[in-house]
Amino acid sequence: MTHTVLAEKTDSKIAIMPIDELKPHEKGSPVYLKLLRKELLKDGMLRYPIVADEKTSVILDGMHRWLALKSLGYTLIPVILVNAIQNPKIRIGKRRIHRYMDDSPKITMEKVISAALSGRLMKPRSTRHFFPFSKFQQINCPLRSLGKKTPQDVSRYLATMTATECNLAIEDWLDEISEELKFLTRRKEEVEKEMGEFLNRVKNLDDGISFF
Repeated sequence: MTHTVLAEKTDSKIAIMPIDELKPHEKGSPVYLKLLRKELLKDGMLRYPIVADEKTSVILDGMHRWLALKSLGYTLIPVILVNAIQNPKIRIGKRRIHRYMDDSPKITMEKVISAALSGRLMKPRSTRHFFPFSKFQQINCPLRSLGKKTPQDVSRYLATMTATECNLAIEDWLDEISEELKFLTRRKEEVEKEMGEFLNRVKNLDDGISFF
């Protein structure tokens, strides 16, 4: 695997890789690809790197960013490289909310990597990867620094979807985000209640101890 390291941490590193060396593990959504292409062309930069397994070059997060750059003809892409198989802190679920659940559906890293290496790609957005670091490490990489050649046909990586199916996919995406927000709102309320009750208990101490 060819790459140029930009930054390195204990459990990951950011590198610039040839775009054609990377491998997706699931199909892309045509409507989401369209949204990202429009955003990239407007901004003239890639704000966040994608995430991939260092050993196999399998994309774990950022499939549509990879597709968008590839379809526009760019030859390089910033990537957070991780040791996916040997890092037990990387978890996989099916929806965003599974980040907070120990009993979420189990999808193994071996299954993800096997799908990519075999070419039998999983359905669009069928996995969510949760990392022990923030994947939102903003780099604001100018597209002009990523090389350019003839745009590539990425249709073989895309799911075949009608306009109705694309609309349903957008609705499901928004539902998934709303589901996570509702969970976090409830959790925030629970923690605030717990904190209030504890503060009241402390204030009512009658042994002369005061923290306020």
